Amino acid sequence: MCVIVLTPTLNKSFKFQSKWPYNNSQSYLLQSVLDDMKKDDKLSMKKTSKGYVFTSTVNYKNNKRLTHQEVTFDKNLNIQKVMVYDDEENAQIKVNFKSVDMKAKFKDNYFVLEENMETLAEQNEKSEETQEEIRTLEEAIYPMYLPEGTYLENEKTVELDEGSRIILTFAGENPFMLVEENVVKSDEMEVIPTSGELDIFADAVAIIGDSSVNWISDGIEYYLVSSDLSQTELLNVAKSISSMPITK
Repeated sequence: MCVIVLTPTLNKSFKFQSKWPYNNSQSYLLQSVLDDMKKDDKLSMKKTSKGYVFTSTVNYKNNKRLTHQEVTFDKNLNIQKVMVYDDEENAQIKVNFKSVDMKAKFKDNYFVLEENMETLAEQNEKSEETQEEIRTLEEAIYPMYLPEGTYLENEKTVELDEGSRIILTFAGENPFMLVEENVVKSDEMEVIPTSGELDIFADAVAIIGDSSVNWISDGIEYYLVSSDLSQTELLNVAKSISSMPITK
């Protein structure tokens, strides 16, 4: 299966050979929600005055803290809401469905890469929140979360032809390295073959390898790597940058 992630602001797209999202839970995809329900031998159902609420386990491979979901249907079995909870019963994901069209039709050009890039680029230009310039990396952006016994050992800035690259080295019991640099928009559209799995951060799609995580957010590319951290801990560090980046 081919998955393509479009980034029109950079004039780039990333091409994966991946079974995502079929091998991960996705709260916004009806097929994924129903698959989780079908695979749970202990699926439970509660009838309410407005419909039905089903509870099942979930399979978020990159976030093991997410353990179960509540799926609400109306009396006609139209999906209304999905709530995903962690192991402490805290709601972490909420998706509301206003309407569902089971007979939706798509034009032949709906999945044509070039036309989608052009459409998204036009929407960005018309938006009131259009990005004026690719962000300049003037100082380091630090993770909000560090594994136990880990500290910032060294910070180095390398000037590039356009922008800069900052290399942060963290030492201690769980060492890792974080590289941050400006992303330059391509003059011509690029299709970049990419290996690894995908995960969705707050505002970005991350590429996950065995010992690394790579993503682009707000005009800055991040590369996080460690031979000592587990994939879960790598993602915890990465998501702490994506959700609330801070500088000095």
